[in-house]
Amino acid sequence: MIKNSDAYRTIGIVGLAKNTGKTTTFNALIEHYRHETLGLTSIGLDGEAIDQVNFLPKPKINVYPGMIVATTEACLEQTLVTYDVLVKTPCATALGQVFLVRILSQGTIMLAGPSTNQDMNVLLKLMKMYAKRIFVDGAFSRMTFSAMSELDGIVLAVGASFSPILEDTLMKTKHILTVFSYPISESTIDHPKASWMIMTKNQMIIRMNKSEEAFRHAILESKGDVQQMIVHGAITTRWMDMLIDARLHDFTLIIDDPTKLLFHHRMHDVFEKLRIRVEVIKPCPILLITINPFSPNGPSYDEATMLQYMKAITDIPVINVKQEDIYAQ
Repeated sequence: MIKNSDAYRTIGIVGLAKNTGKTTTFNALIEHYRHETLGLTSIGLDGEAIDQVNFLPKPKINVYPGMIVATTEACLEQTLVTYDVLVKTPCATALGQVFLVRILSQGTIMLAGPSTNQDMNVLLKLMKMYAKRIFVDGAFSRMTFSAMSELDGIVLAVGASFSPILEDTLMKTKHILTVFSYPISESTIDHPKASWMIMTKNQMIIRMNKSEEAFRHAILESKGDVQQMIVHGAITTRWMDMLIDARLHDFTLIIDDPTKLLFHHRMHDVFEKLRIRVEVIKPCPILLITINPFSPNGPSYDEATMLQYMKAITDIPVINVKQEDIYAQ
């Protein structure tokens, strides 16, 4: 179902919420690529997925001989899989140092990796020396996706556990699809990531630090005559409120990558209403959507209805990995 999959070497598998089928999706991808030299790791730890008895992440990932896995020493101590240690990485976590290992026997393993962008970037670059393709376990609930600069695409797992109301899940999914479809910026302005920047229509450039006071001062200085705005870091609901209060409209907003748009999905039409064109420095396409109509914590959806409505909002392939082969044509 992923078109031209060979073009995507590093793929993040992301859940819309806990229990949306991310681990099932992850394992389905592994099963398809098990005969490649596949690399596996995880972005940090999902707090709700930590076992309260041993404080280790609960979901287990299927692994096969020859695969390259980056996980912590605490997770390695819990596995029955045999492995060779390739590298003790410089990445440290609450569960100990992250090791890069080659799997020697079939089984399951727990993944726990770095939670900082810097460490994850270091780890993924190291893994590329050993693995042909890398899958990264992530979650939108972590608010920002580490190592976006190293990801080539995302597989999104959507499930009924996000909301008991299908319409809410569809609205959130549509917001994410919109965010991840923004075009790459062609701006040639050299701008440091330590600050934000406004360029007015008369080419005046105003640089500011990341504070509300600096933002308001820059708006006053620009006299509202904004042509382009570059914002590094998260676009939060609070930032959106400031934008609305400033009554800015008809300009281009440039952000680092799609994960920086963290405002609530019910505000997704603000850019359209204010005629703000959004561009990203590092795009990251959604390659596949998987659905899980079952929720362990509340009402489930009718599978056929969920699949029908989800397919109606996107041209991206949508499947239930428990019912259909992930790469069936």
